[in-house]
Amino acid sequence: MTEILRQEVSAWKVGEKVSAPLDVYRCNVVPEWVDYNNHMTEAAYLTVFGWASDVLFQFIGVDDAYRDAGSSFYTVETHIIYEREAALNDSLRVTTQVLDFDTKRLHFNHEMFNVVTGDRLSTCEQMLLHVDSKAAKSSAIKPPVALALTAIMASHRTLDTPPEVGRTMKIKHKN
Repeated sequence: MTEILRQEVSAWKVGEKVSAPLDVYRCNVVPEWVDYNNHMTEAAYLTVFGWASDVLFQFIGVDDAYRDAGSSFYTVETHIIYEREAALNDSLRVTTQVLDFDTKRLHFNHEMFNVVTGDRLSTCEQMLLHVDSKAAKSSAIKPPVALALTAIMASHRTLDTPPEVGRTMKIKHKN
């Protein structure tokens, strides 16, 4: 199944125009993702967003060679908002907006859409930490990846920050 869900994209090249937002991941809802309510499980939403993150990593140059050299990104926080259901065989499209990054952290937001209806189904805000996996500690993002992220940020600065970014989850009690 994973071979069907993986998508290969070319790494960004200096001077290449960056779309705002990135629009590089597509998949269909597979039977393993459908639950007893006949729609995609909450875990499957995270799976789709995870595959979309892998496509982002490919785009910024985080590939097997980068990871083999001991560098990677680890997720430290994820906020998923479920807005609409997806059913078996629905075609999904995930866009990605890089919100910010610094020397060691990357903050982005994915949006999942139904390809046929155009409805937004879900969002996934994530904070990742760049790590030296051999030393098991945070480390600076390598220059080629930082350069790609700089190019993406230059394009994505034109986008509004989605209203759900930074949202706090809590029950609001009436006084």
